[in-house]
Amino acid sequence: MKFCYWFLSLFLIVITPNINAQTTENLSFNGSARFAYLGSGSEAGDIFNGTSFLRFRLGSSYSINENSTVIAGLAVTQNDQFPALGFTIQPDGGGVDQGNISLDNIYYQYKDDGIGIKIGRFQHTPNVKSNAGRSILRYQSNNVNNHWVDGFQVRKALNEDWTAELVTEYQNRGNTSYSYSPLLNFGNNKHNVAAYLGAENLTRDDNNFIQKNFAVFIAPDAFLKPDGYSTYFAIMSQLAHDTPIEYLKGGSFRIAAEAGQNIQASEFSEGTILNISAGIHNYAEKHQL
Repeated sequence: MKFCYWFLSLFLIVITPNINAQTTENLSFNGSARFAYLGSGSEAGDIFNGTSFLRFRLGSSYSINENSTVIAGLAVTQNDQFPALGFTIQPDGGGVDQGNISLDNIYYQYKDDGIGIKIGRFQHTPNVKSNAGRSILRYQSNNVNNHWVDGFQVRKALNEDWTAELVTEYQNRGNTSYSYSPLLNFGNNKHNVAAYLGAENLTRDDNNFIQKNFAVFIAPDAFLKPDGYSTYFAIMSQLAHDTPIEYLKGGSFRIAAEAGQNIQASEFSEGTILNISAGIHNYAEKHQL
């Protein structure tokens, strides 16, 4: 049977073996391999003429002392066409192009009581505590792909409930480390810097709110308006509420809301973004609805 304008994508993680090895008290290695198959087309049979992908990761961690650690890793994705291998240090929109070996991460990490610092390249994906885990935070277009920060992050406990976070990152034109919304494209300058400053509370309060977040995000000269580029400056907030359901034995009804406003938009209404989601959290073990 044929289907006009029919499209189907199939993405199967068939094997996800992980390897961890402790060689010395301070040095350890880890690695993983993932196999996937992707097929699409206008007819049902086309999915059997897809492409196979294999992704390898190999990393290491070295503890300098109880507070300081250096972490590094490489990643490569290969498909069944076997393109020639090459090396790149540029991020690639949430992934690594087939055939490219790239720095998956390389950073210095410092942890002490109430403070954490990362400097280098590391994955960082902000989430709202909804069932979907999706977030508009920093006006990124989605949370499906990884987000690599080329820069630094500082997290500092303000008190028992609130934690402040500062992230400053480099964005190279044409190789942004995340799939940002189209108008925030960093296309005006070859070299760009963006910064995020926020405060988050993940402690359940007496009213069953489990997440509160208030933040600002700024990307100078990176936002395309009808009359040219301008600085992208946004204020945003997150709020998640969780009502336990006794008979679900750990399950709950969860609703999460996010709001943001780019105050540099051409018109105030054009810079507004709102997102709300609701569902049953853990209606069965490891299941969401």
